[in-house]
Amino acid sequence: MVKKKIEEIAVPELKTRVEFTSTGSILLNLAMSGKGRNGGYARGRIINLVGDGSSGKTLLALEACAQAYYNLNKTPVLFDKVKKIIIVYNNVEGVMDFPIEEMYGEDFVKSIEWVRLDTAEKAGNDYLRRVKALKSGEYLLYVMDSLDAMVSEAGKERAEEAIKKDKIQDGSYSLEKQKYFSSTLFPRAVDYTEGKDSTLICISQVRENINAGLFGTKHYRVGGKALDFYTHQVAWLAKIGNLSREFKAKKKVYGIRIKAKLNRNKVAKPFREAEFDILFDYGVDDIGSMLTYLYGGAKEILWNGQEMKRIDLIKFIEDDKTQYDSLINLIEKDWNEAEEKIKPKRKKRFK
Repeated sequence: MVKKKIEEIAVPELKTRVEFTSTGSILLNLAMSGKGRNGGYARGRIINLVGDGSSGKTLLALEACAQAYYNLNKTPVLFDKVKKIIIVYNNVEGVMDFPIEEMYGEDFVKSIEWVRLDTAEKAGNDYLRRVKALKSGEYLLYVMDSLDAMVSEAGKERAEEAIKKDKIQDGSYSLEKQKYFSSTLFPRAVDYTEGKDSTLICISQVRENINAGLFGTKHYRVGGKALDFYTHQVAWLAKIGNLSREFKAKKKVYGIRIKAKLNRNKVAKPFREAEFDILFDYGVDDIGSMLTYLYGGAKEILWNGQEMKRIDLIKFIEDDKTQYDSLINLIEKDWNEAEEKIKPKRKKRFK
């Protein structure tokens, strides 16, 4: 049995330079922003989620939409009071197999503007028009899922022409798409987003770099150098395990464990990591992930002087917000202690 003392702590309040919308995971919030309760994806910034087909990219994008719809801070410091939330999901790939009504509610699903703009130019222009037209008191969350599934307008036309004439097309359209990203979409997005309460989440599929060599990067993403230059938070995601239970002597997988690495972060300390669970037909298991962070795989936990089974403790915390707050306090305390411990103890150079 694992013991842990629950302590109330004060998280230091610094001058607000960036505000956030939650990822749905306190641990991922901390890795993304250095903040638990009020952290996550930066508002007024460009976010990139990178991973392979089993890393939960789309699920995290949906989770971000749900958090913005239900839990967005409508009285931010840096922006005007939010009176209207606009959420646009560009499902370029055209597939959405999650039971999203069951997971996030029918009202949420109806409130989202689902679009399918399959070229980089159409998607980019749609986002830029919306940001430019954004009024005071409006918050825009726009998801592009995914950049890889997009083609250029010229490439699409060539592909259609090749089909008509039954001939092989060249692959130069990929370079045309990257050129649009680097010369138009992302530079304009940064320009138009300045001072606007808007978040752009771009999803990228990871690809193997066959020419990496011994010391080169083993994987890369579509988007070219533009994604390295214009993004503010980049989370590389990977599945690190399955969650399973036995039923009638057979093992059944009911979820996956994900690791996120923040290789690039312009709004908080970079190179932070977070591990969290995603449950099938449920979404991000925030409470379960935090308990795993604190207690590992312990099946029994001493909580407020009472020994409880893990599953019972999860239900207990779900039903009592004060217990949830106490759990977050423990997580933030542990995270902040680690940050303080590794901080170089040096005399300040400037006052």
